[in-house]
Amino acid sequence: MMNSQKIKEQHAFIDEMASTMERVFGLPRMGGRLWAVLLITDREQLSAEELMEAVHASRGSVSTMIRTLESIGLVNRVSQSGDRRHYYKAAEPDALMRAELASMKLFIELMNAGKRVIGPEDRRATQRLEDIVDLMQFFVKEYDALLERWHKRKTRS
Repeated sequence: MMNSQKIKEQHAFIDEMASTMERVFGLPRMGGRLWAVLLITDREQLSAEELMEAVHASRGSVSTMIRTLESIGLVNRVSQSGDRRHYYKAAEPDALMRAELASMKLFIELMNAGKRVIGPEDRRATQRLEDIVDLMQFFVKEYDALLERWHKRKTRS
């Protein structure tokens, strides 16, 4: 059984994660709370019911936020043989970086779409969008290389 100080510390971590995910990524606080619970549990996975209890939220709220977390790659749905319930676990350690990579790739596509809707005479706008694409492509390559190096390091250790 956990002592009350440890429980207070865990609640503080969960609240801080909720606040940070809202501030940094615009994710509703409930999403940050759920991800935090999945990160700090000692269990391999938690059921939707266990998550509802952990964050004191309704089934609908948990279900909606879990789908959001799955869509950005921070949470994985898992199944257990002979059990129809859904279980969830935090994604691999590189999930946050992969989510960032995916968002950068989407912005590259969006900036390129923006270039297609302006005319060649719109030099400033074209340059602005090209600069963003150039920056994002640079970061995508660097992130990919960093993740590859990290995976190699993890494999060696």
